[in-house]
Order: sequence, then C-alpha cells, then structure tokens
Amino acid sequence: MSDGNNMPPHEVAARLDISPSTLRRWSEEFAPFLTEQASSPPGKSHRRYSAQDVAVLQQVKALMSEGLTYEQVRQRLHAPPPDAPPAGLVAAGEVSAVAMTVLSETIDELRQGQLSVLNSQAANRELMGVLIQDNFNLKEENARLRERMLDLERQMSRLRRDEIARREALRQEFEAKLMEIREVATRNPITVLQNRAGCLGSLFGGGSTVQTIPAPDAPPSRPPAAPAHIPPRPPGPPE
Repeated sequence: MSDGNNMPPHEVAARLDISPSTLRRWSEEFAPFLTEQASSPPGKSHRRYSAQDVAVLQQVKALMSEGLTYEQVRQRLHAPPPDAPPAGLVAAGEVSAVAMTVLSETIDELRQGQLSVLNSQAANRELMGVLIQDNFNLKEENARLRERMLDLERQMSRLRRDEIARREALRQEFEAKLMEIREVATRNPITVLQNRAGCLGSLFGGGSTVQTIPAPDAPPSRPPAAPAHIPPRPPGPPE
C-alpha cells in the first residue's frame, strides 16, 4: 500500500468514488490548487497525490455536486466559506485518517503474523510431545528386550551347566560299571553258554555245550579231552 503522500491515481479515484478520467480532468482544471506531482501536464504519466491533494479534490467534488461550474469552483477554492475549517487543518485531519488506516492495517498484519507464529508453535509442541512419547515407548521396549535377552542367556547358561553335569554323571556311572565288571571278571570266571541249533541235538543233550572262559589274569584252562570212541563189540558165537 502507498503512503499518505504518494498515492497513485487509481487509489485516489477509488477513495473519491470517481472515474480515473474525471480525476485526470479535475487534476488539469484545478492544477493551481494541487501539488506539482498531482498537476503534471498532459502526457506525463505516474501522477502521485498527497493527502492535501485528496482533501482539495474532495472539496471539488462537494462543490461540483452543488452544480457549480469549474470557474465557480475555482473561485470558491480561492475564498473558502467562513464555516469551513482551514486548509491546513483539513490536510492534517486527512493525514491523520490515512495514518490511522495504515496503522490499523499494520496492526492487523502483525496480529495475523502473531497468530500464525502461535499456531506454528502449538503444532511444534504437539509434534514434540509425540516424539517424546515415542522415545519413551522405545526406551521401555528396549528395556524389555534387554531383560528378555538376559533371561535367555541365564536359561542357556543353566542348560549348559545341566548338560555338563549330566555328562559327568553318565561318565562316572559308566566308569563305576566298568570297574565293577573288571572286579567280577578278576574274582570269578565267566561261564558262557553257546547254543547250537537243532531240535535233535537239544533232545539228546547235544544241543548245547558249556565253555568256561578263564579270568583275564589266570592261564587259560585246557578243554576237556573228548572220550575215546569204543567201537561196538562184534557179536560172538552163540553160547
């Protein structure tokens, strides 16, 4: 927005509620009462109006609405009515009104910017709260996982100790049985029954033989001598 001393033609026309062509014609007709920037000659663009120019043009509009001609309006501008406030006061009041408008708009923009900042801060606080909660949940989850891993390590260590103890017990039991077998074999020979197949051999006593295995330290015993075969006696002469 332009300041109060540098208003473009379209803004002044909108303020006075007149067309740009009417503003241009008034600026030419009443150039002696306007500033140099507002009363530039035809063909020169970029006119700019001050607050005092706007006040003069407002007087022109009021007088033109009464049906006065351009000449009559110029005469009235040269000699303002007694009840009219001085031109300096009118210009000062116009400047004050423009300044108040600018100040109000600036305050509104500052308020909007402050609201945007507050909304952004609220969103950032909400996001920070979510991040803190997620971090807290991750810490709890990590603590549970760490406790679970320690529990599994304790269980595996206990299983390893039980396995070692079981193997040691089996080894001791095996060695005890082996020593027992050795002692028994040293004190007494071991009798082994060897089975032989055949039903007839079992009926006539020839189905099995008993073999005596000597002790490891005793000399081996000789097997019993087989009985001498006695041929059957031939029949003799009858008595």
